[in-house]
Amino acid sequence: MNKNMEWINRQIRLGRILIAAGLIVIIIGIVLPGIVSGLQFNPRIITGIGIVVLGIGISYQVRFGPVVRDAQAARRLVSEERDERMQLIRGRAGYRAFWTAEALIYAGLMWVSFAESGSLPPVSTDTLWYFLAVAVIVPFIVFAVGMKLDQDRL
Repeated sequence: MNKNMEWINRQIRLGRILIAAGLIVIIIGIVLPGIVSGLQFNPRIITGIGIVVLGIGISYQVRFGPVVRDAQAARRLVSEERDERMQLIRGRAGYRAFWTAEALIYAGLMWVSFAESGSLPPVSTDTLWYFLAVAVIVPFIVFAVGMKLDQDRL
């Protein structure tokens, strides 16, 4: 087995481990409220973490699974992953996404600070939840759009 296939098999194995861990965490999140009463936190948080880990594991399987039996596709995938141009594009898109997240989080912190002093209206828990969701989703969108634009430009 060549190095490319070894690397791909490691990625698939990692995906399987993440899927198993995600399922275990989801089951714990579902079963925990029945076992322990009076939890000080919402057990759906545990289930949510499990769903994220499960999704990451599935993405590994979807990405690397189809090329296991095709040596030419495996070489092409490994070449794309290690391509300096793609690394540059991912780095640039990640840089933009990082600063977008920084700006959103800073704006949120400033809003809460000014709200505490009475300069702005207070932030409700629902508003805070939606703001945090935006602070996660918008940087991902910036990353994806940056990847697409740089692939077309560079």
